[in-house]
Amino acid sequence: MSRIHFRHGIPGAVPSAWVIQPDAGDKGRPPVVAVHGLNRETEVMANLLAPRADATGRTIVLPIFDLTSWRRYQRAACKQRSDWALLSLLRVLRDDGAIGEGRPDMSGFSGGAQFAHRFAWLHPDHVAGLCLVAPGWWTFPDARGSFPLAIGDGCNAHEFRFRANLKRFLDRDIRVSVGSLDVQQDRNLRQTPELNALQGANRVARARRWSAAVIRAARRVGVQPRVVFELMPNCVHSFSDCVANARLDRAFVPDFTPQPQTLPFRGQAQLKKVA
Repeated sequence: MSRIHFRHGIPGAVPSAWVIQPDAGDKGRPPVVAVHGLNRETEVMANLLAPRADATGRTIVLPIFDLTSWRRYQRAACKQRSDWALLSLLRVLRDDGAIGEGRPDMSGFSGGAQFAHRFAWLHPDHVAGLCLVAPGWWTFPDARGSFPLAIGDGCNAHEFRFRANLKRFLDRDIRVSVGSLDVQQDRNLRQTPELNALQGANRVARARRWSAAVIRAARRVGVQPRVVFELMPNCVHSFSDCVANARLDRAFVPDFTPQPQTLPFRGQAQLKKVA
Protein backbone atom coordinates (compact mmCIF):
# COMPACT_ATOMS: atom_id res chain seq x y z
CA MET A 1 0.00 0.00 0.00
CA SER A 2 1.21 3.52 -0.77
CA ARG A 3 2.12 5.84 2.08
CA ILE A 4 0.43 9.22 2.35
CA HIS A 5 2.19 11.73 4.54
CA PHE A 6 1.70 15.43 5.19
CA ARG A 7 4.69 17.71 4.80
CA HIS A 8 4.58 21.09 6.53
CA GLY A 9 5.72 24.05 4.49
CA ILE A 10 6.96 27.55 5.25
CA PRO A 11 4.16 30.16 5.20
CA GLY A 12 4.46 32.43 2.20
CA ALA A 13 7.49 30.60 0.83
CA VAL A 14 7.03 26.82 0.52
CA PRO A 15 3.55 25.26 0.38
CA SER A 16 2.61 22.39 2.62
CA ALA A 17 1.89 19.22 0.66
CA TRP A 18 0.55 15.70 0.71
CA VAL A 19 3.19 13.32 -0.62
CA ILE A 20 2.07 9.86 -1.76
CA GLN A 21 4.87 7.34 -2.11
CA PRO A 22 4.31 3.83 -3.46
CA ASP A 23 5.84 0.88 -1.62
CA ALA A 24 7.48 -0.38 -4.78
CA GLY A 25 8.25 3.02 -6.24
CA ASP A 26 11.07 3.66 -8.65
CA LYS A 27 12.98 6.85 -7.89
CA GLY A 28 14.00 6.88 -11.54
CA ARG A 29 10.40 7.59 -12.50
CA PRO A 30 9.54 11.28 -12.36
CA PRO A 31 6.80 12.31 -9.95
CA VAL A 32 3.36 13.67 -10.72
CA VAL A 33 2.28 17.04 -9.34
CA ALA A 34 -1.49 17.16 -8.78
CA VAL A 35 -2.94 20.61 -8.15
CA HIS A 36 -6.19 21.23 -6.29
CA GLY A 37 -9.12 23.44 -7.22
CA LEU A 38 -10.40 26.50 -5.39
CA ASN A 39 -12.15 24.37 -2.77
CA ARG A 40 -8.72 23.00 -1.74
CA GLU A 41 -9.97 19.46 -1.04
CA THR A 42 -6.46 18.04 -1.12
CA GLU A 43 -7.04 15.29 1.44
CA VAL A 44 -9.93 13.92 -0.63
CA MET A 45 -7.76 14.04 -3.75
CA ALA A 46 -4.88 12.32 -1.98
CA ASN A 47 -7.03 9.37 -0.94
CA LEU A 48 -8.55 9.02 -4.42
CA LEU A 49 -5.16 9.15 -6.13
CA ALA A 50 -3.21 6.93 -3.73
CA PRO A 51 -4.00 3.67 -5.60
CA ARG A 52 -2.44 5.16 -8.72
CA ALA A 53 0.87 5.61 -6.91
CA ASP A 54 1.03 1.84 -6.42
CA ALA A 55 -0.27 1.11 -9.92
CA THR A 56 2.31 3.33 -11.63
CA GLY A 57 5.20 3.28 -9.15
CA ARG A 58 5.23 7.07 -9.20
CA THR A 59 5.34 9.48 -6.28
CA ILE A 60 2.48 12.00 -6.28
CA VAL A 61 2.88 15.49 -4.82
CA LEU A 62 -0.22 17.53 -3.92
CA PRO A 63 0.84 21.09 -3.01
CA ILE A 64 -1.55 23.06 -0.82
CA PHE A 65 -1.87 26.71 -1.81
CA ASP A 66 -3.55 28.04 1.31
CA LEU A 67 -5.84 31.06 1.28
CA THR A 68 -3.57 33.17 3.46
CA SER A 69 -0.40 32.91 1.39
CA TRP A 70 -1.67 32.11 -2.12
CA ARG A 71 -5.28 33.24 -2.46
CA ARG A 72 -5.01 33.71 -6.25
CA TYR A 73 -2.61 30.82 -6.83
CA GLN A 74 -4.42 29.81 -10.02
CA ARG A 75 -2.86 32.71 -11.92
CA ALA A 76 0.64 31.26 -11.24
CA ALA A 77 2.22 34.66 -11.90
CA CYS A 78 0.11 36.22 -9.14
CA LYS A 79 1.34 38.77 -6.63
CA GLN A 80 2.27 35.97 -4.21
CA ARG A 81 4.06 34.04 -7.03
CA SER A 82 2.62 30.60 -6.48
CA ASP A 83 4.80 29.40 -9.37
CA TRP A 84 7.96 30.22 -7.41
CA ALA A 85 6.44 28.56 -4.34
CA LEU A 86 5.97 25.28 -6.23
CA LEU A 87 9.52 25.42 -7.58
CA SER A 88 10.72 25.82 -3.99
CA LEU A 89 8.64 22.85 -2.83
CA LEU A 90 10.00 20.59 -5.58
CA ARG A 91 13.55 21.66 -4.78
CA VAL A 92 13.07 20.82 -1.09
CA LEU A 93 11.55 17.42 -1.93
CA ARG A 94 14.46 16.61 -4.24
CA ASP A 95 17.01 17.66 -1.64
CA ASP A 96 15.30 15.36 0.88
CA GLY A 97 15.25 12.44 -1.55
CA ALA A 98 11.43 12.28 -1.60
CA ILE A 99 11.37 12.65 -5.39
CA GLY A 100 13.89 12.14 -8.15
CA GLU A 101 15.38 14.60 -10.59
CA GLY A 102 13.13 13.93 -13.57
CA ARG A 103 10.65 16.51 -14.82
CA PRO A 104 7.23 15.85 -13.30
CA ASP A 105 4.03 15.45 -15.18
CA MET A 106 1.52 17.99 -13.92
CA SER A 107 -2.24 17.62 -13.53
CA GLY A 108 -4.77 20.12 -12.28
CA PHE A 109 -8.48 20.20 -11.58
CA SER A 110 -10.53 23.41 -11.97
CA GLY A 111 -8.43 26.22 -10.49
CA GLY A 112 -5.56 23.74 -10.38
CA ALA A 113 -5.75 23.36 -14.16
CA GLN A 114 -5.59 27.13 -14.47
CA PHE A 115 -2.40 27.06 -12.43
CA ALA A 116 -0.94 24.05 -14.23
CA HIS A 117 -1.09 25.39 -17.78
CA ARG A 118 0.21 28.82 -16.74
CA PHE A 119 3.01 27.28 -14.66
CA ALA A 120 4.09 25.06 -17.55
CA TRP A 121 4.01 28.07 -19.86
CA LEU A 122 6.14 30.15 -17.51
CA HIS A 123 8.51 27.27 -16.71
CA PRO A 124 8.38 24.87 -19.68
CA ASP A 125 11.62 23.11 -18.73
CA HIS A 126 10.17 22.08 -15.35
CA VAL A 127 7.12 20.15 -16.63
CA ALA A 128 6.71 17.11 -18.88
CA GLY A 129 3.10 16.26 -19.80
CA LEU A 130 -0.02 18.16 -18.79
CA CYS A 131 -3.50 16.99 -17.78
CA LEU A 132 -5.89 19.95 -17.54
CA VAL A 133 -9.36 19.25 -16.16
CA ALA A 134 -12.28 21.71 -16.24
CA PRO A 135 -10.68 25.08 -15.50
CA GLY A 136 -12.99 28.05 -15.37
CA TRP A 137 -10.81 30.28 -17.54
CA TRP A 138 -7.71 29.93 -19.65
CA THR A 139 -4.79 31.90 -20.98
CA PHE A 140 -5.16 31.82 -24.77
CA PRO A 141 -2.11 31.74 -27.05
CA ASP A 142 -3.65 33.45 -30.06
CA ALA A 143 -6.09 36.04 -28.69
CA ARG A 144 -5.72 39.76 -28.29
CA GLY A 145 -5.78 41.05 -24.76
CA SER A 146 -3.72 40.98 -21.60
CA PHE A 147 -2.68 38.31 -19.14
CA PRO A 148 -4.24 36.18 -17.70
CA LEU A 149 -6.87 36.01 -20.48
CA ALA A 150 -4.41 36.12 -23.34
CA ILE A 151 -0.89 37.11 -24.33
CA GLY A 152 -1.87 39.34 -27.22
CA ASP A 153 -0.48 42.85 -27.32
CA GLY A 154 0.46 43.36 -23.68
CA CYS A 155 3.97 44.42 -22.84
CA ASN A 156 4.43 43.56 -19.16
CA ALA A 157 7.01 41.01 -18.02
CA HIS A 158 4.52 38.16 -17.68
CA GLU A 159 3.20 38.56 -21.20
CA PHE A 160 6.70 38.89 -22.64
CA ARG A 161 7.74 35.61 -21.01
CA PHE A 162 4.59 33.83 -22.19
CA ARG A 163 5.25 34.90 -25.77
CA ALA A 164 8.92 33.92 -25.56
CA ASN A 165 8.07 30.47 -24.14
CA LEU A 166 5.17 29.65 -26.46
CA LYS A 167 6.95 27.16 -28.71
CA ARG A 168 8.50 25.24 -25.80
CA PHE A 169 5.18 25.21 -23.95
CA LEU A 170 3.36 23.68 -26.92
CA ASP A 171 5.98 20.95 -27.42
CA ARG A 172 4.48 18.39 -24.99
CA ASP A 173 1.54 16.04 -24.52
CA ILE A 174 -1.48 18.02 -23.35
CA ARG A 175 -4.69 16.31 -22.28
CA VAL A 176 -7.78 18.51 -21.81
CA SER A 177 -10.74 16.95 -20.01
CA VAL A 178 -14.11 18.25 -18.89
CA GLY A 179 -17.34 16.62 -17.74
CA SER A 180 -20.15 16.53 -20.28
CA LEU A 181 -22.51 17.88 -17.59
CA ASP A 182 -20.11 20.60 -16.42
CA VAL A 183 -22.11 23.43 -17.98
CA GLN A 184 -23.35 25.23 -14.86
CA GLN A 185 -22.39 28.84 -14.34
CA ASP A 186 -21.51 28.45 -10.66
CA ARG A 187 -20.00 31.12 -8.42
CA ASN A 188 -16.43 29.98 -9.16
CA LEU A 189 -16.84 30.36 -12.92
CA ARG A 190 -15.57 33.81 -13.77
CA GLN A 191 -18.13 35.65 -15.93
CA THR A 192 -17.46 38.87 -17.81
CA PRO A 193 -18.64 39.96 -21.27
CA GLU A 194 -15.03 39.91 -22.52
CA LEU A 195 -14.34 36.48 -21.09
CA ASN A 196 -17.57 34.92 -22.35
CA ALA A 197 -17.07 36.33 -25.83
CA LEU A 198 -13.51 35.03 -26.03
CA GLN A 199 -13.76 31.70 -24.24
CA GLY A 200 -17.41 30.64 -24.08
CA ALA A 201 -20.23 30.56 -21.57
CA ASN A 202 -19.27 27.39 -19.66
CA ARG A 203 -16.37 25.05 -18.95
CA VAL A 204 -17.15 22.68 -21.81
CA ALA A 205 -17.15 25.45 -24.40
CA ARG A 206 -14.00 26.97 -22.92
CA ALA A 207 -12.10 23.68 -22.93
CA ARG A 208 -13.03 23.06 -26.57
CA ARG A 209 -12.00 26.55 -27.66
CA TRP A 210 -8.69 26.46 -25.82
CA SER A 211 -7.79 23.04 -27.24
CA ALA A 212 -8.48 24.30 -30.76
CA ALA A 213 -6.49 27.49 -30.08
CA VAL A 214 -3.49 25.49 -28.89
CA ILE A 215 -3.55 23.38 -32.07
CA ARG A 216 -3.68 26.54 -34.20
CA ALA A 217 -0.79 28.07 -32.28
CA ALA A 218 1.30 24.91 -32.60
CA ARG A 219 0.79 24.82 -36.35
CA ARG A 220 1.74 28.47 -36.56
CA VAL A 221 5.08 28.01 -34.78
CA GLY A 222 5.96 24.67 -36.41
CA VAL A 223 5.35 22.34 -33.46
CA GLN A 224 3.51 19.06 -33.91
CA PRO A 225 0.33 19.42 -31.80
CA ARG A 226 -0.07 16.68 -29.21
CA VAL A 227 -3.43 17.65 -27.77
CA VAL A 228 -6.19 15.24 -26.74
CA PHE A 229 -9.62 16.58 -25.83
CA GLU A 230 -11.81 14.35 -23.69
CA LEU A 231 -15.47 14.95 -22.90
CA MET A 232 -16.13 12.79 -19.83
CA PRO A 233 -19.67 11.36 -19.94
CA ASN A 234 -22.05 11.85 -17.01
CA CYS A 235 -19.62 14.01 -15.02
CA VAL A 236 -20.35 17.31 -13.29
CA HIS A 237 -17.81 19.74 -11.81
CA SER A 238 -16.52 17.39 -9.13
CA PHE A 239 -13.16 15.66 -8.90
CA SER A 240 -14.69 12.74 -7.00
CA ASP A 241 -17.46 12.42 -9.61
CA CYS A 242 -14.95 12.39 -12.47
CA VAL A 243 -12.88 9.68 -10.77
CA ALA A 244 -15.94 7.53 -10.08
CA ASN A 245 -17.64 7.94 -13.47
CA ALA A 246 -14.74 8.45 -15.88
CA ARG A 247 -11.66 7.04 -14.09
CA LEU A 248 -10.03 10.45 -14.13
CA ASP A 249 -7.38 9.15 -11.70
CA ARG A 250 -5.78 7.26 -14.60
CA ALA A 251 -5.33 10.41 -16.67
CA PHE A 252 -4.37 12.50 -13.63
CA VAL A 253 -1.57 10.07 -12.73
CA PRO A 254 -0.53 8.45 -16.01
CA ASP A 255 1.71 5.46 -16.46
CA PHE A 256 5.26 6.58 -17.09
CA THR A 257 6.68 5.84 -20.51
CA PRO A 258 9.83 7.62 -21.73
CA GLN A 259 8.89 9.99 -24.54
CA PRO A 260 10.71 9.51 -27.88
CA GLN A 261 12.05 12.58 -29.60
CA THR A 262 9.42 14.08 -31.88
CA LEU A 263 9.97 14.61 -35.60
CA PRO A 264 9.58 18.06 -37.16
CA PHE A 265 5.94 18.90 -37.79
CA ARG A 266 5.02 18.26 -41.42
CA GLY A 267 1.34 17.37 -41.40
CA GLN A 268 -2.01 18.46 -40.10
CA ALA A 269 -3.05 17.76 -36.53
CA GLN A 270 -6.59 17.04 -35.46
CA LEU A 271 -8.46 17.68 -32.28
CA LYS A 272 -9.17 14.25 -30.86
CA LYS A 273 -12.32 13.45 -28.94
CA VAL A 274 -12.39 10.52 -26.53
CA ALA A 275 -15.90 9.29 -25.77
